[in-house]
Amino acid sequence: MLAKNSMLLQSDLFAGLDQATVEQFTGTAEFRTFAADEKIVAEGQQESFVYCVMNGFVRLSKSESAGREADICVCEPGDTFGEYLLAGGGSYAYSARSADGAEVALFALAELQAFADQHPVVHRNVMRIMGRHLLGAMDCIAGDRLLTAAQRVANYLMSRCPASAATSRVTFRLPYRKRILAGKLGLAPEALSRAFAALAPSGVEVRGKVVLVDSVDLLREAC
Repeated sequence: MLAKNSMLLQSDLFAGLDQATVEQFTGTAEFRTFAADEKIVAEGQQESFVYCVMNGFVRLSKSESAGREADICVCEPGDTFGEYLLAGGGSYAYSARSADGAEVALFALAELQAFADQHPVVHRNVMRIMGRHLLGAMDCIAGDRLLTAAQRVANYLMSRCPASAATSRVTFRLPYRKRILAGKLGLAPEALSRAFAALAPSGVEVRGKVVLVDSVDLLREAC
C-alpha cells in the first residue's frame, strides 16, 4: 500500500495537499488489475469512478457510428482519466482499455466530489489537468495538419532520447506495442511501419520494440 500511496502522491490530482491528507483519502481507493486490451470504461457509460493509472498504460479512444475507434490518448502511471466529471456529472466521453496490462486506482465519484469540496485545491487541479488535455489535443490537431507521419514519429523518438545525447548513439525500448504507439500518434499500424522505414536514412533502426538512433542530431533534422 505504501508503494501505491507513493504513486498517488505524485498524481497531479492531489497536488498541493499534504501527504497525510492524501494517504487518508487514497485509503478509500479500490485497486483493480486489467489484462491486456481489457475494457475499463465504455464510451457513453454512466459515470461512477475517477481513475488513476498505477502501473502500465491505458488507452483512451473515441468511436463513430459505424463502430470504428481511434485512440486519443495513452495514459501513463500517475495520469488520471474521468477527472473532468468533477466539473459536472454525466457519462464517459471516451472508452478506456488497458494497453499491455494495467493496475488502476478507482475513486468513487461521489466520494471524490465530497473530498474536493472540502479541499478546493483538488478542483483547481482538475482545471489544470483539463487545460493540459486541451493543449495536448490542440497539439495533436496541429500535428495532424502540419506534420507527415515520419515527422510525427521522429518527434516522438526525439522525446525518448536523453537531452545530453546530442550526437551519440542512443538505444531505448518502446514502452508499449507498436500498434498502441501508432494509435497514440494518430497513425494506422502500416503507416507507422512506413514511417520507421522512411527514418532509416536518418539513422533510425527498429528491432522489435528496441529503437537504435545513430545520431540524435540527424534525427532532429527529420522532425
